[in-house]
Amino acid sequence: MAQPVENFIRKTGVTAGIFNLVLNPFFAWLGNMEMADVPLVGAAAVDTAITCMVMSLLVSLFISADTRRAIRAGGLETAGMPLRGERLLCRLPVRPWKLGLLLGLAVAVVVTPWLVGLFGIFGVASFSFFAFAALKAVYTPIVAHAVARWVILRQLEAATRVCDSPNA
Repeated sequence: MAQPVENFIRKTGVTAGIFNLVLNPFFAWLGNMEMADVPLVGAAAVDTAITCMVMSLLVSLFISADTRRAIRAGGLETAGMPLRGERLLCRLPVRPWKLGLLLGLAVAVVVTPWLVGLFGIFGVASFSFFAFAALKAVYTPIVAHAVARWVILRQLEAATRVCDSPNA
């Protein structure tokens, strides 16, 4: 039985968020096993940018495949969803690796300066390891959910040929 697109997006986004909630603090620990302080400008900023890029690429690769599989199997009900060609979404690439890299770059360009600026305003110069891991546990599930949503919608638009000229 086909499920509504919004349910698919919610389920997939929550799953991506949970994976990132668990994995990103673990990867932070792997990169900093001595659990030393993490300077905001430098290590935390670079880690945030890299995390956004890699996470978006992986989310795109896995979720694109899952979405295409669900579309082919008839598992998504698009009747109630207005799939009109959103200009920005239609301009994004369809191929998962291109889409993931582009979304990762966009997310990194937004999230990294925002986090550095926000904590800089409050005078934070570095994080304890546990604070840094907690920060990653907070922002990465949110970003993963947003990227999952964009990937699903882009794959749906490509599959239903709503866009005038889909980018490959």
